[in-house]
Amino acid sequence: MNVDADTPATEPDTTPTDLTTDALSALDAGIAAADAEEAPAAEPTPADTAPPADAGTPPADDPNAAPPADGQPPAQPQEGAPPADGQPPASADAQPQPDAETEAEIASLGLKDKTAERFRTLASEVKELAPIRDALKAVGIEDVAKLPELVQRSKVGEDMVQMVVETGMSSDQYGMLLDYGGLIARAASGDLKAASDAFDMITKEIAPLAKMLGREVPGMHDPLANHKDLAAEVEAGDLPRARAIEIAGQRDRAEYTGTVQRHQQETQQAAEQAEQRGIDWLKRFDAEMAQEDPSYAAKRPQLSEAVRQIREQFHPSEWAQRTALAYARIQAPVAVAAPPAAPAQPATPRPGPMRPSGPRPAMDPTVFKSPLDALEYGIEQANQG
Repeated sequence: MNVDADTPATEPDTTPTDLTTDALSALDAGIAAADAEEAPAAEPTPADTAPPADAGTPPADDPNAAPPADGQPPAQPQEGAPPADGQPPASADAQPQPDAETEAEIASLGLKDKTAERFRTLASEVKELAPIRDALKAVGIEDVAKLPELVQRSKVGEDMVQMVVETGMSSDQYGMLLDYGGLIARAASGDLKAASDAFDMITKEIAPLAKMLGREVPGMHDPLANHKDLAAEVEAGDLPRARAIEIAGQRDRAEYTGTVQRHQQETQQAAEQAEQRGIDWLKRFDAEMAQEDPSYAAKRPQLSEAVRQIREQFHPSEWAQRTALAYARIQAPVAVAAPPAAPAQPATPRPGPMRPSGPRPAMDPTVFKSPLDALEYGIEQANQG
């Protein structure tokens, strides 16, 4: 829609139509009014100051135009002229790239110029935001105003997870802790069943702790039960019970400490072995793909970055499967076609035998006295041609 600077905005048609036509008409009128207010009126050029047109001067966008003389500014391209060969339009990146569906809708609605550009921009934005909208709907968010609340809840959840991780508890231990807390809360309100369950739960934890510390808990843990020699000395009166319990506690703590250390060493050794197996697999995969895939060298930088992230986030036992999947998703970069080779120059023919030259006869003979004359005539014509 081209609107001159001094042309007043026209009133939109009030004929009853569908909602889409009314909205587009109102949009056209608004754009026209905004252009009429913002664009200053162009001052007319006096007739006596207009430069004379030179019939011999080609237009600025003429590809065959001669270069300007020394000291003369280059000709400016005319408005609307196509870009030079090999040069993209200046605003190509800023303009949305319409598709066939958008263009068909623009044609069916009869949109022109600025209205069509606005429609293309809106259609492009709608398509870009569609995946985000679908993702929000998938998690139950229909109102954009709820996004700050969602972000805050996500932050709180991340903080809670981080606190649990820092405690070193397993998922089972954390779940049991929550159950115990719920039982204690109900027991404080007079729920005897909850109080009994909480007691049984904590009792199961007391016996291992008492054994670890070497402490006596009547009815639950006797430190001398696993140390018959100390129990015999106590029974014979050769060793006080308190001293026997102390010695039993020292033995139990030493045994427990040794068990923990052995478990840690076994765990670390297993992790190192799993990591080495993963590294060996990656080396074999690298060598095999280098031989089997001609485009492996071009894919390898992307694969290296994917492997780095996989090694940081996953256990070595998952490296092989995730690396193979990551490699399958990598697309080989499109090779740039090499410029066509220049055609080989034809070899210069060797000069033939010198033959008498001169003006050719007005009419080529058709009958020769002998085959040798015909051959001589053919060689002569070839040398002259």
